[in-house]
Amino acid sequence: MTRIMGRRQFVTGGASLAGATALGIGGGWRGRSVTTQESTPAATAMPRMNADVSGQLRYLVSTSSQEEVGAIQGIVDTVFRERYPNIELQVEPAPSGGSGDPLLTQMIAGEAPDIFDAWTSRATPYIAAGQVLDLKPLMDRDYTPEALADFFPWVLTAQSLPNGFQWGMPRYVNVNVLAYNRDLVEEAGVPDPADGEGWSADAYREAMIALTLKQGDTVRRYGAMVPVYFYGPFAEKVEGWGGRAVDSNDPTLATFDSPEAQECAEWHRVLMLDEKAIADKQFLDTGGGQNVIGATANFAAARLATMETGFYPFSLADAVGDNFRFGYAPRPGGPAGRPVFGSADGFTIWSGSPNQEAAWEAVKFMSGPEYQLALVQSTGLVPVRRSLIPDFERIVTEARPALAEANIGLALELLETGDPHERPLFARGGTDYSADAAVEQTVNAGLERIYVAGDTPVSFLTDLAAQVTEEMRAPA
Repeated sequence: MTRIMGRRQFVTGGASLAGATALGIGGGWRGRSVTTQESTPAATAMPRMNADVSGQLRYLVSTSSQEEVGAIQGIVDTVFRERYPNIELQVEPAPSGGSGDPLLTQMIAGEAPDIFDAWTSRATPYIAAGQVLDLKPLMDRDYTPEALADFFPWVLTAQSLPNGFQWGMPRYVNVNVLAYNRDLVEEAGVPDPADGEGWSADAYREAMIALTLKQGDTVRRYGAMVPVYFYGPFAEKVEGWGGRAVDSNDPTLATFDSPEAQECAEWHRVLMLDEKAIADKQFLDTGGGQNVIGATANFAAARLATMETGFYPFSLADAVGDNFRFGYAPRPGGPAGRPVFGSADGFTIWSGSPNQEAAWEAVKFMSGPEYQLALVQSTGLVPVRRSLIPDFERIVTEARPALAEANIGLALELLETGDPHERPLFARGGTDYSADAAVEQTVNAGLERIYVAGDTPVSFLTDLAAQVTEEMRAPA
């Protein structure tokens, strides 16, 4: 069966969030599952659909793999065409290599795909350029409250900006988890992170160090992969320490320099640069001289004992194969609790599309239960529809038997018991959320000084936060 990798797979598989509720975990996570039923979508209220619409559409996906593009095209040519015989939908791969933003170039030239995959930080630059269609009027026209009830509420919220601009409809759901090598955990004699309440921050630190394997000054195996050199994962971690990246009441005010944030930053800096228990970015980018590049590849080669990642069970099972037993556990929290983080990629419509009504019909269908079921069967991604969750675990374990012992029910449990949502956004002048993407790049550059170059103390976060706040409050 063809697999499709998540677009955040190298990092964490998810965007960061703020204000996530600390999740009290008790009783252990081992063996949790959901009830399984038949492989047909449960009856749900549907939006108004118009199967008589016609047109030619292009859909740009977030992968450049021809194999993966072919799998999506196969779904389109069967499930979609049965309902919309008058719409021709061509799936296109994401461009690879080159410089600049080829999609924005196509938009400005009037030659962009009608539909493209996006997430918040990807969508905001296009929104700023006036190239994204606001779907809110179309949703109000075609969806009743009953038709929206099958979506996870936070997933719909993740497809909009705080000012109400609806930039997308949900494509798949993701929650961030801890993937771990069960064999190495047993050999090291550390507690299993899926047992009891999972690892606390202190237990996580001890486990990282115990799982790290060194030969002289060379690290042969890192205990963990925690990509705090990227703003999203860093913002998530800050919340586990009781801080926030953005002020709750003022989206122009950066607060990732608070005492809690700096304590969090230093905790991770010590484990990455001093203890060398957390994999550094260079190791993941270059393979550490072994030509094993990326987090998933290094985990599959047992060069990472654990990794904080998004929930992409097919791609992880395919990468690990028969190398070892692996499992999922809740991500360790911080001193302030264990927040649950999630994200949801979306289908976005180009505002310059000459076939907006046909594109809207396609987006409604692809967010609907029939297409979502086919997507689960082909990709293993968690569907955006609650009605499909009872089938999810059975479908993926039949396709990848190794997942039957990997505790995949954890992710589904987190969707219901946690409070996952996207990280907070910055807004220039308090209202222009399209500025958030530029802030992300600025903060990434600052974090690399701390965690990659390693020549900057965490106190630099004070200057970095002041810079971001000044930029957000400067006149447009």
